Amino acid sequence: MFTFTNKLRRPSVALIVSFIALFASLGGGAYATFKLPNNSVGTKQLKNKAVTNVKLAPNSVGTANIKNGAVTASKINTSGLTVPSDQTASNFAQGSPNQGITATAATIGAPIQITTTGTKRVIASAAVHAVNGVPGTGVYLVCHIKIDGNSGVNDTAYASPAGGFTIVDASVSPLASAVVGAGTHTVTLLCSAAGGGAPQATVVDDALATWAVSQ
Repeated sequence: MFTFTNKLRRPSVALIVSFIALFASLGGGAYATFKLPNNSVGTKQLKNKAVTNVKLAPNSVGTANIKNGAVTASKINTSGLTVPSDQTASNFAQGSPNQGITATAATIGAPIQITTTGTKRVIASAAVHAVNGVPGTGVYLVCHIKIDGNSGVNDTAYASPAGGFTIVDASVSPLASAVVGAGTHTVTLLCSAAGGGAPQATVVDDALATWAVSQ
């Protein structure tokens, strides 16, 4: 009677290394041929905070990629912003300059120089107080503002003698506005007297101011 004994033999080191090489080659080939289908990765497949600044190509995000209202004031670092500013000027004289005016328009006070960056709208305002220079007669006080030589609308006040007064007050507040380009611009206040044969008046107080604002 024979007894059969089946003994399992331990695999050799060479056989183990061969299997490892086979699996590695199969796995590498499968990885190399794997591709993501087009449009297969969306927002659901991306982890939160997975896309950082270093992953974005320069100039890859433009205005077309940003939703309206997505960027708010709280999201802007104002320390990195450079906002151009306009140089504004104002000039006024108060008191008693006692500048006489006649039927010929004369510049009142000193013109204002204002410098703007880019295209802006210049707005100018003035206030003039004058007295009648001819006893017993009435006189018109006529004033306007020029921006770079272009006149605004005249503002007129009439001072007529009444109750025996020989000096009568008149006050006007002319305005002017003009769209200007970049550069330095001149704003001038001019006044004249009108009425009667030889109208005269005396400016006793005046003010002129101007601003540059966006259109």
